Amino acid sequence: MLKSLLDGLTGRLKKTAEEAAPAVEPAPEAAAEPRAPEPLELGELPATLGFVSHQPVMDRQLRVVAYDFFVRQGRHHPEGGKQPEFDRLLLSTLQNMDIFRLLAFRRAFVHIAITALNEPLLQSMPANSVIFVLEPVAGFPVGDALLAQLDALRKQGMRFAVEPAAYDSSQLPAAMQPELFSRVEFMVLDFAAPSTRVLAPILDQLPRRYPNARWMARNIGTAEDVDVCLRAPGHNRFALFHGPFVTTGNALEGGKVDASQTRVLQIMRLLRANADPKEVEAQFKLDSVLLFKLLRFINSPVHGLARKVQTIEETLLLLGRETLFKWLSMLLFTSRKEDGTAVAILEKSLIRARFLEKLGGYRGNKVESEHLFLTGMFSLLDVLLGVPFPDVLDPLELASPVREAVIEQRGIFAPYLALGLACEQGDNARIEAQARVLDFDLELVNQYYLDAVVWAQVVLRDSEVNNNVDSV
Repeated sequence: MLKSLLDGLTGRLKKTAEEAAPAVEPAPEAAAEPRAPEPLELGELPATLGFVSHQPVMDRQLRVVAYDFFVRQGRHHPEGGKQPEFDRLLLSTLQNMDIFRLLAFRRAFVHIAITALNEPLLQSMPANSVIFVLEPVAGFPVGDALLAQLDALRKQGMRFAVEPAAYDSSQLPAAMQPELFSRVEFMVLDFAAPSTRVLAPILDQLPRRYPNARWMARNIGTAEDVDVCLRAPGHNRFALFHGPFVTTGNALEGGKVDASQTRVLQIMRLLRANADPKEVEAQFKLDSVLLFKLLRFINSPVHGLARKVQTIEETLLLLGRETLFKWLSMLLFTSRKEDGTAVAILEKSLIRARFLEKLGGYRGNKVESEHLFLTGMFSLLDVLLGVPFPDVLDPLELASPVREAVIEQRGIFAPYLALGLACEQGDNARIEAQARVLDFDLELVNQYYLDAVVWAQVVLRDSEVNNNVDSV
């Protein structure tokens, strides 16, 4: 795939792409517009879509600036004439999820069928924050009436994206390609698609025709694929990146632990060893920035203290060792806030930690909730520090259930972590299976996960990590 991508970016696929491209019949001059399908009763579809996947989308600095909302094809995927009702159900589910809270900090790509442009619920979505990804529908080619709908919505400030390779000649006649592609904000390149289908129309032909278009590379699996987008000829075509590449082992170049992270790890070791407060304070005093951050945290209005705390001993007395350990675990990640990839790993870790914490706290077990937070927080520590499990966790002396879940994916906390990973990946079958194992309702899982996403963004903002979402 990589060699083909490089060849495409440097123009060497031009000849083969043209030879491989299927012949496209010109569209009839007076082709009739397809008739919209008859509406179906809502009872024929599920009452809720359950979990709607929202996966991070990063900019060129690899900072999360948007989320990609979609429902993976499966038992809820519509067939034929059910598409309009399905799109209505998707949009209403997003409203019920209250994604507007999320969009205060990020943008959203929402996948809908191209036949859903007349859906009234589109008007209720925040135009400045949502980009609708228009997916083709079999038997409904793009025509003049559909383009007129698109123009009317664009005048209202709505924005759109398409994945050109998803449209075959029956859905998008050659004569209509420039009409549709000139009306969208983003074009999508899906790295999970077969290379021959992607490369011919995407990397060779379309960028030359639409040099001002911004591209989102979707489903990128490795850091190597990101390098292709960022460093190869034609790299300026790519503005956004989506996929699990951030958590691959080589995502962070070098995997070096900086001085601040070393200090934080040392303090965490002392807390776990129940060291004297004077020893803990001595370590803080060796790093004035770290001490300043701690005192600012303990003296923030949220703690409602009558007077300012000025010593580590007072902090330990007021916070307790477990809360301080939890705070330091977050600080361990934020120390590299100028590194876009490290920040993306931090955001993913914070989401996992908060999500697992809320699940653990649902039935009122505070200790279990605290341990689940650490399970989520440390589940990517090997990627951040470039040190494999279990070595990276050994000095922290974590509780056995935390270690078992993170290192071996077993034990009482493993199903919680498995549910968090399934939510990240938008795997509805696994989400439903793990929710049943843990006896959680899907709507509660959906709500808790969205709560965790918003909470993570607030933590990053309070840590002075700024993502340029206005660029989307």
